[in-house]
Amino acid sequence: MAQINELLIRSVFDEMVRYKPALAKMAVTDDDEELPDYRILGDLIIKNFPWPVGVELRRLFSGIMRQLDRMRLDQIFKTIERSMQFLSFVMLSQAAEEKVKGKLVMPESFSNELKTRFLVLSLGNFSWMIRAIGTLFRDQKIEWFMPEMSGCFDNKFYGALDFWVPERNEIGHYQINLNQEEIEKRCVEYEEKLMFILQRISFLAKYRLVSVKDIKVIKSKIHKVAFHHVFDLLNSSDSDFKANEFDEARYTESNSVLLMKNIKVLEEYLNLSPLIIDTSGEVLDSKEKFEIKKDIFMYSKFRNDQLMYLGTEVTEKIDLRSLKNYETLLGEFKYLLSVLGAEV
Repeated sequence: MAQINELLIRSVFDEMVRYKPALAKMAVTDDDEELPDYRILGDLIIKNFPWPVGVELRRLFSGIMRQLDRMRLDQIFKTIERSMQFLSFVMLSQAAEEKVKGKLVMPESFSNELKTRFLVLSLGNFSWMIRAIGTLFRDQKIEWFMPEMSGCFDNKFYGALDFWVPERNEIGHYQINLNQEEIEKRCVEYEEKLMFILQRISFLAKYRLVSVKDIKVIKSKIHKVAFHHVFDLLNSSDSDFKANEFDEARYTESNSVLLMKNIKVLEEYLNLSPLIIDTSGEVLDSKEKFEIKKDIFMYSKFRNDQLMYLGTEVTEKIDLRSLKNYETLLGEFKYLLSVLGAEV
């Protein structure tokens, strides 16, 4: 009998290998006749999804989640919600870029709807954004930064996302009480639905999420200018992220979180800030900053001219207004809204 998580892990890993064949070599065991330990595969899945998704899977695959109980059910919801949040931020960031380039026409109806939905985010708003932006790109024949999205994001996928909205509202927010038998059934059923979505987005393994920590100018009398980039790789099974460096004739944006196609050269990338930010470089040099936690944070709401974020590893709510680059983040957020026609 398969262990809890085993079918989910093996199915998602097999799909991930389709997009990144090198993963298959990492899962080879000493005995070729035996299947690789699913826990090893689970760790590879966590490392090859971007951190906001991977950290939720780390929790789901952990030992305390191996019972069909309310805690596991809640974590399945959390994994779905964080995956949809990450996808919607990627799509929204590219939509803004395409709009600035003049390639994407933003209908007034979309901008008006976004204005009402984007100030306070929810699972339903993530689902709406993914479907709405996906439809805009398809109808206007705009190529995705991640081309795999064209084939993977179809009506079946959108329908699978929509399924979670009423379920989250009723069960996730404890509007109805479930007995143990109902919880066990929902855990099994929801794991299958989660598996389908993770399989559809397993192409994310081809890309890397990074946090730009530092950019320095390198220039001499006899050489052309170069820019030395230091960044953390946000694909990991823990928050001790691996540092990387490279020199480029071009430069990217400081203190930003990027989705990259290749971490060895600065070619194509998508800047996900200010929707996703990294506070690990913040120096707590005043009492006002003592509340700040070092983490990867994701935008959650905008109220009274204040940006609010939720941590990926930190669970408590943190006021980030004392960040040294908070005013920059606020300006970037308002610019994003104006580009999308959703300014307030």
